[in-house]
Amino acid sequence: MENWDDLRFLVALARTGTMKAAAMMLGTNTATVSRRIDRLSEALGEAAFVKTPGGWQPSEAVKDLIQVAQTFDGQIQTALHAKVGKDTAPVRVKLGAVPFIARHILIPGMGRYNDLLDGIELHLTDRFFKDGLGDHDIVVQLNRPADGRVVTRRIGRLAARLYRPVDVPEPQHWAGYSARLDNVSFQRFGFDAFDKPPKVRLSGADAVAGVIKSAGYAGPLPDVIGLHDPELVVFDPDSPPHIIEVWMFYHETRRDDPVIRNTVDYVLGCFQDNETTLSERAAAE
Repeated sequence: MENWDDLRFLVALARTGTMKAAAMMLGTNTATVSRRIDRLSEALGEAAFVKTPGGWQPSEAVKDLIQVAQTFDGQIQTALHAKVGKDTAPVRVKLGAVPFIARHILIPGMGRYNDLLDGIELHLTDRFFKDGLGDHDIVVQLNRPADGRVVTRRIGRLAARLYRPVDVPEPQHWAGYSARLDNVSFQRFGFDAFDKPPKVRLSGADAVAGVIKSAGYAGPLPDVIGLHDPELVVFDPDSPPHIIEVWMFYHETRRDDPVIRNTVDYVLGCFQDNETTLSERAAAE
């Protein structure tokens, strides 16, 4: 391969799955990404990627090459970030998280852990039902990630229960989430209590909380939302909560990268503080 710069396009498309997302990741346009991938395919003598309903997938011809390129990129990033701090140009870190975790756990902790984020330009983005890192450096999600070349860590446990408005003792309906979660126990709380599907389905916990309060419905919520809202109470105080495991992962080639380590420590600190706050609140009640 004569142009090693093509490897950046190879890795970007492998991570994102679309020409548009790869172009955004690289700060270029889709035509350039397509041209570079075509040139790489010509050099290999076969297609580098295969179009599938789920996006562009690497062919067998480039899978080993992608691993080599990712390892090389991780080593370069680690070396470049060795002296990150107040006196250096900020380093962009893209952190994807479930929206309610970002809003209620990570954002409130930014002030307390500001020193860890020195030299880091944090891009905190919403992350819903997706697999893999995509174009993120770090991902925080509610299920354990699939096996791959990632460093995986369980970072916390969140309790979830069925909540109702404090002034509506007997709601007639409930709000829930996507049908793909209907067999998950915290979604089952609603089915068990009302013996019918949710009246409204929404994509996020904050939206469910809004409907509970505005429409007088019940709905499953994590305690990090429900216990902090004086307008809400637990629907059935005697029912045990559903425990949600929260996981964080990043590519194994970034294990020793200082900006990754600092961002990881920031996330861990936020979760430890949240667990302490909820424990103190539960003890007070």
